[in-house]
Amino acid sequence: MKDRLNGMRVFAQVVEAKSFSAAAETLGMSKSLASRHVSALERSLSVKLLNRSTRRLSLTEAGTLFYEHCARIVQEAELAEQRLTRTQSEPAGLVRMTAAPAFAVRHVMPALAEFHQKYPRIQVKLSCSNRVVDLGDEGFDLGIRVSFRPAPNLVARKLSVNRSVLCATPAYLERHGRPRRVDDLRKHECVLFPTLAPKGVWTLRRNGRKYSVQVSGMFETDDVDAVRAAVAAGLGIGILPVYMAGDALRQRQLVPLLRGYQVLPESAIYLVYLPNRTLSSRVRALIDFLAERFAPVPPWEVGW
Repeated sequence: MKDRLNGMRVFAQVVEAKSFSAAAETLGMSKSLASRHVSALERSLSVKLLNRSTRRLSLTEAGTLFYEHCARIVQEAELAEQRLTRTQSEPAGLVRMTAAPAFAVRHVMPALAEFHQKYPRIQVKLSCSNRVVDLGDEGFDLGIRVSFRPAPNLVARKLSVNRSVLCATPAYLERHGRPRRVDDLRKHECVLFPTLAPKGVWTLRRNGRKYSVQVSGMFETDDVDAVRAAVAAGLGIGILPVYMAGDALRQRQLVPLLRGYQVLPESAIYLVYLPNRTLSSRVRALIDFLAERFAPVPPWEVGW
């Protein structure tokens, strides 16, 4: 029975990861061992569950039917094991996590240092990438997304609002003056970031009314870290997420502008994970820790 349950667990992970390699990495075993588990399960059931080719895997009709029951049984077994051991031992094991570099370096890494002190037996493997990672395909337990709306196929837990701020260096403002109204931005050098402001149009809101202004400047980039570097170098006024600018604003290296206005579009920072598996105690511990650290008021919003 134990071998059958192990085979079901491996089979469910292979289906969800869509490959033996990714499933094996998640389960901490070799690809060949994962394949042997599934083959043994097929032999014991006297049925073919997967169509295997060099390029892709697909479920047979029997495999589709079996997976629906298999995933539920594995989930219940994991839940029972968690409930049994929750009071007997502290969380331990590997959590695979992905986040955008700009947020990961500034906020996730300091948080993980504190997390490790609290949970020394949990290992975190953090992948930093600006692309949208498929958690299931690539074997991640968690992701942190800076997004306008959470993906519908994922469970999303909001960590905080992601506010942006208009800012410039004191030296730039001394040379060019400080904008007092939205229209004043037309006269200034502005650092352009087309990803969030196509065609150089910045939009702000105040008291429910939107204001749009066409801006221009000598520097344009497709990378938000480069926007921050350009603004810090005094090349002009820029729009930055507060999570990137908070330290410089507190230290008066950057000056917030038009603070009565809200920069659009709005977005938020989410913790995301797959909906179809019971969360392990180690993953739940990390989710709860990060949610507590960044809510209700994240540290980058304080002191400026």
